[in-house]
Amino acid sequence: MYDKVEKIINEWDPIDLFPMAPEDEYSQEIRKIMNVLKRKERLSVENLASTLKTIFIESFGDDIFFRDNELDIANKLLNLE
Repeated sequence: MYDKVEKIINEWDPIDLFPMAPEDEYSQEIRKIMNVLKRKERLSVENLASTLKTIFIESFGDDIFFRDNELDIANKLLNLE
């Protein structure tokens, strides 16, 4: 499951760090997302999208470049099997 989440987050690249950053650049954030996804049955797309944004803002600051499509990413993550 981690690999699938990592692939989605790395392709999303919300801070626009790739290709310059190492592949594991978002590993801390992915671990946090994995913990959130464990509560999947109580998680709405909107809540997950908001949580994604919060996780990345806490890690990188609110003045970062942030892609405004976290709802799309939340949908992808919630539909993982």
